Amino acid sequence: MAPARIIRPIALGVALLIGGVLVFTDPSGPSTPAVSAPAQRPLRQAFPAATIADAPARLADGTRYQPGLYLDATTSIGVAPTPDGTAQRVLLRTGGTVREVARAGQDRYPRFAAFTAAGDDVFWVESTATTTQPLQHRIFRLAWREDSAGVPLAADTGDAEFTGGEYDLVAHDGLLSWAAVAGPATEIRSVPLDGGPVTTTSVDGSYELSAWPWLQTGAAARAAGRQELRDLATGKRITIVKSAAETVDCGPSWCRSVVSSGTGGDTSLALLHPDGTARRRVGGVDTFPAAGPPALLDRFSAVLQTGTRTAYDSSHRLALYDLRTDRLITVADDADQVFARGHMLWWSRGDVWHSLDLATLR
Repeated sequence: MAPARIIRPIALGVALLIGGVLVFTDPSGPSTPAVSAPAQRPLRQAFPAATIADAPARLADGTRYQPGLYLDATTSIGVAPTPDGTAQRVLLRTGGTVREVARAGQDRYPRFAAFTAAGDDVFWVESTATTTQPLQHRIFRLAWREDSAGVPLAADTGDAEFTGGEYDLVAHDGLLSWAAVAGPATEIRSVPLDGGPVTTTSVDGSYELSAWPWLQTGAAARAAGRQELRDLATGKRITIVKSAAETVDCGPSWCRSVVSSGTGGDTSLALLHPDGTARRRVGGVDTFPAAGPPALLDRFSAVLQTGTRTAYDSSHRLALYDLRTDRLITVADDADQVFARGHMLWWSRGDVWHSLDLATLR
């Protein structure tokens, strides 16, 4: 599973990488000025029917549970150690019921990441290594509504890096796909959702998966200054020109840009379409990206508000920026860890996990 997404390290990453000006070179229209957002509102006031649930972070056996993916507001799959600390377990948690679906001995230094779902199946990556065995990845599948355990789906992953991001594993068209490095090229590897041989498609350049069938320039290449979106189905490319220091994260519908004003220490968070249109500023100088892609459900962007000009402040308000209304919505006034995937947003506060089903925000 991906390392806990602690707020301070996220903010630190933003602080080290931001700065510059964003220009897109695929002009289907002129860029528009940033939109001035209405006043911020509490979640329940904005969306009275929002589905929110909470569960203790500690299980009945005393171990601490780390969700990897919420399937709905009360069902999640995640990781916790065994009470004796000799192994790490993958657990399916539904309400007050906890079921072990996989485990790996602590002597193999296991890490579980890239949790994703397709229908009634859940997939994840188990990564292990020892002093005598190099890093190995195995992809698992679980029919989570059945009383069954996770089963290995593929081990032929190539030189893949699973960081716990939204698109480490992408389910589409009856396949599960991921990206692997192959010298100067990228391999898009795929396996049938119900098992079978792994197939490989080679793409020139360094890429990572985005919402299918799109690719985004890989993180290292983005840091070097060159960035583009590439449609595997049509071959269309959208090239993004930016300063070397700027942080820009793009999907096929929305991009998130964080820009530094320079020596003053102020930052500016904005969302805009990949063609440069519909640009709007999100919050003030105390607003930073929280988790997930630029726009969950093509509508909501999760952000943190520190109350100061610095991302190191200890107080973190979790909010959603609603692209439909250009409004910030307060979700929680004090959040420790924040994660988002698909239609679910979840965060911890003390010894409690909270979850919000974004699909219920109507």
